Amino acid sequence: MSMSYNVTYLKSLQAVRERSHRVYELAQRGQLEHFVFDESKIDDVADYVLSLVHRDYASIASVPPHGRWRSYCVKTPQGDRDLVAEHVLKWKASDVSEWECARRVIDLIMVSVLIDAGAGANWHYEDELGVFERTEGLGIAALRMFERGVFSSHPHNPFQADARALLVLSDTDVARGFQVTDSNPLLGCANRAQLLRNLGRALSNGSRYFGGKCACNNHPARPGFMLDYLSGCTEAPLVVSIDDVWDVVIDGLACVWPAGRTQLDGVALGDVWACDTLDVGSDSERQRADTLVPFHKLSQWLAWSLLEVVVKLGKLKVSGTEKLTGLPEYRNGGLLVDMGVLTLSPAALARGLRDGSNVPVFEGGDAVIVEWRAMTVALLDKIADRIKAKCGLPSDQLPDMFLARVLEGGTWKAGRELAARMRPTTKDPPIDIISDGTLF
Repeated sequence: MSMSYNVTYLKSLQAVRERSHRVYELAQRGQLEHFVFDESKIDDVADYVLSLVHRDYASIASVPPHGRWRSYCVKTPQGDRDLVAEHVLKWKASDVSEWECARRVIDLIMVSVLIDAGAGANWHYEDELGVFERTEGLGIAALRMFERGVFSSHPHNPFQADARALLVLSDTDVARGFQVTDSNPLLGCANRAQLLRNLGRALSNGSRYFGGKCACNNHPARPGFMLDYLSGCTEAPLVVSIDDVWDVVIDGLACVWPAGRTQLDGVALGDVWACDTLDVGSDSERQRADTLVPFHKLSQWLAWSLLEVVVKLGKLKVSGTEKLTGLPEYRNGGLLVDMGVLTLSPAALARGLRDGSNVPVFEGGDAVIVEWRAMTVALLDKIADRIKAKCGLPSDQLPDMFLARVLEGGTWKAGRELAARMRPTTKDPPIDIISDGTLF
């Protein structure tokens, strides 16, 4: 059965931006339900973000795109290291083709992104390179599991992730890989393991995307085989559309996400939520669909992350990347709260402060969080526009994937640094989200 228009639309990148900007338009009229919006402070945020760009990169053109690969560029006492690039060099020295190298990195990136929801303030990962927390810790842990062949069923090649191995991955395997103990708890560890098993199922069912030219009983489905699929989608020599990449992510991985979230016409939509800001009080199915705001945060984080591999190692160009949006997660959103662009209403603040917490806490699907995330998507567009105007580059010299560079250079870093400065004990965002390990 073909999907309804509403379902197809809500799974699209277009819908993420359009629905979030509808909430922004209401904010401009003072009609938010849970926040007070101060539009005058957007320039302050853009100036602060640009100051970090100049501090760390000199120019926005020098900032690498936001993506999971950044978690593998680490500083050590011996100097900066790119752990992914080091593996690629070793593989090539062992006569592994560049195409297979790209497949392997895609395998790593996909599993690493899917387990990259918030780890919590009480978890860390101890490695020979140092002690890592939060997203960097999750990334290094995923890399070490990848190196040990935790995600591979191949008896002689640990460096892959495939359906056969992922389907039988246990909660214990994942907990051990993340060094989880009673004194080192990881939020939603069992849910992360389930996501990876779901990935195995998606790979098994998605032969169109993940079967590959050599997929057979001896070559089980892998994320990296999506490169073979994309190579057949080129609209011009070596050029593939972001729409094709998005199809792989949003359709090929549809069964990865928990089925208990928002559904429409019997279809689980993933990271899509009812937004009471858009509610006009009608109970009709059409009106209900009109109140839903899609974010697809982990899917977009995966898409941004895959682009770098597809371009750098797969040697494909990707058109239309401007359709991707900024990521509505707690670092980008926290920046907006800490700098006063968004302020919780007194009622929302009172409801969120519970059990003696110093910051308000809400469930991921709470109306406060949905409104916050919608405003984050729209405001990241506004901040990027201001940085374009302020960065000193003529329009014909602006780098591609500009928004991804703003995120990296960038709003995500600014949110993290402000959180550490304002809440040094926990380094948590100004609004805390109860994480199940599958959303943020």
